[in-house]
Amino acid sequence: MTNREREILELIKKNPFITQEEIASKLNIARASVAVHITNLMKKGYILGKGYIVNEDEYVLVIGGANVDIQGFPKSKLKFKDSNPGQLNMSLGGVGRNVAENLARLNVNVKLITAVGEDVYGQKILEHSKNIGIDMSHSLVLSGEYTSTYLSILNEKGDMEVALSCMDICEKINVDYIKSKRKIIEGSRLCVVDTNIPKEAIEVLTEFDDLILFLDTVSTAKAEKVRDIIGNFHTVKPNIYEAEVLTGICVDSVDKGKKACEVLLNKGVRNVFISLGEKGVIYGSKKGIHIIKMPKVEVVNATGAGDAFLAGLVYGYLNEFTIEETVKFAMSAAAITLSSKDTISDRLTVQNVKDKQKELGLC
Repeated sequence: MTNREREILELIKKNPFITQEEIASKLNIARASVAVHITNLMKKGYILGKGYIVNEDEYVLVIGGANVDIQGFPKSKLKFKDSNPGQLNMSLGGVGRNVAENLARLNVNVKLITAVGEDVYGQKILEHSKNIGIDMSHSLVLSGEYTSTYLSILNEKGDMEVALSCMDICEKINVDYIKSKRKIIEGSRLCVVDTNIPKEAIEVLTEFDDLILFLDTVSTAKAEKVRDIIGNFHTVKPNIYEAEVLTGICVDSVDKGKKACEVLLNKGVRNVFISLGEKGVIYGSKKGIHIIKMPKVEVVNATGAGDAFLAGLVYGYLNEFTIEETVKFAMSAAAITLSSKDTISDRLTVQNVKDKQKELGLC
């Protein structure tokens, strides 16, 4: 939604019977321009029809992967090329789905476009999404296809050592399907996309009208998909390895991290957050580039922390936080997830994030 459309929508909310001439007079613009903006608001779903019936339910749209996560935790130091005593944990995952669930837990109205199979895992994802408050009515449910699966082995510190992902079903979220969902996509308050979907589908999203795009690069291999169009995204959150793919700069120091951040900003990205892991986050906008150190937290499982961080960035944007307030909120959300055995922490609520901020000294 453009700023002008937002001004017009606010006037209509206050007076559903206001005329186009009255709107034009209040905003000092031509009546013909008002008519065009109102048509766009109707196309995007903010106005439901004649008489200016307003759709009050703003939403965030997430487009990306949904899968089942199978994680292995060794009981002692991980030994390669050997059988390690440990524990296995199965949970729902996928970057897009994880971000959507984290947003739902932060009381954000969220819709998810993904692809699942008509198998037991797909049904589990659909059922869980319904229970947690994620709208998956625009997702693909495909017979004869297998729901994505992600297998990871963690070390004794809770960090991922190696992983395998089978996400071929995400290729079904193609250009034609994205175009078929244009109305629901352009009607979103903002759209989060991960690079699990095809490159061509991501490129089409960057061509949609007035779409605010947040990007999760997912991995170095998948970050390659967006390297040449990175400037079309509002907000990006790569780690140091993904930042290198996007900029060509080896981020082996804070100074080089800041340089990579500068490169991304110069390409057109509005807000950049480069994760340094336990060392913190380099973040930047046109107002400047800064680093914030990550307070010491107990790490039980590092998988999913980045997804909680991105959800925190979205929450900060929706609530008009400053970039510094946003990064602190996001880091606190990630800290809660780091201390959870599951990919998504059931302790992730707005109040708990604020409490964690105070605990970590990030207020």
